[in-house]
Amino acid sequence: MTGNPSLFSSFHSHLPASSVTLADGSTSPVLGSGTVVPTSTLPLSSVLSLPNFAFNLLSISKITRTLNCSVTFFPGYCVFQDLLTKHTIGQGHESGGLYILDTSITKGA
Repeated sequence: MTGNPSLFSSFHSHLPASSVTLADGSTSPVLGSGTVVPTSTLPLSSVLSLPNFAFNLLSISKITRTLNCSVTFFPGYCVFQDLLTKHTIGQGHESGGLYILDTSITKGA
C-alpha cells in the first residue's frame, strides 16, 4: 500500500469505498488499487492507494505467491529470488530496523 499516486503505472478507483485497518489501529479509506513497478523484474499488482499515507509497504506473502519467488532476509539486506530460474529479481537493504526495496538491481544468474 502507498500514499503516492505517482507510483502507479495503472490504477482503478474503488467504488463503493472500502477501508483498511493500519498497524496503529486506525482506519484509512482505500481510494483504489493498481500496479506499481519498482523494478522491471518486480511488478507489484493490486497495490492499495491510501490518502495521506506516508509509507510504501509490501506484503511479502502476496509477493512470494504472485511472483512465485522466495525472499531471504539477512542482517543487512534481503534478496528476492525467482523459484524456477533462481535469478535474483529484487533486493533490499536494512535501514533503521526496516528493509527498503532497492529500485535498481544487477541481474543475477
